[in-house]
Amino acid sequence: MLTAVLLLAACEDGGGGPTVNHRPLAPVLSGPDTVVVGEEAEFEAEVLDPDGDDVRVFVAWGDGDTTDYGEFIRSGQVVQFRHAFGSAGTFLARGRSQDVGTLFSDWSAGDTVVVRPRPFR
Repeated sequence: MLTAVLLLAACEDGGGGPTVNHRPLAPVLSGPDTVVVGEEAEFEAEVLDPDGDDVRVFVAWGDGDTTDYGEFIRSGQVVQFRHAFGSAGTFLARGRSQDVGTLFSDWSAGDTVVVRPRPFR
């Protein structure tokens, strides 16, 4: 019973008591299903934080390349990324969010991208 009382007290936000920072949700990535090797494509990530904290996003493109965590943006906003894949294949781009309270989300489910060879001319 004592544990339940302590947990409830830690979650209260009224009266100057301690507040709890919750992890942001995994970003939702979207972009083209198919791209051509070497051509930049635009992708988006929607970020949400249950506390309304500002959030920034990291993307692992599945081809060994990653983005750096960018600037913090407001929860609920969409951030845009541009990426060019260096080789043909099927890649799974996944993202992860970080809030200003330094908590990280789970990895996103991913966005599958098929990269086609550059056509002969």
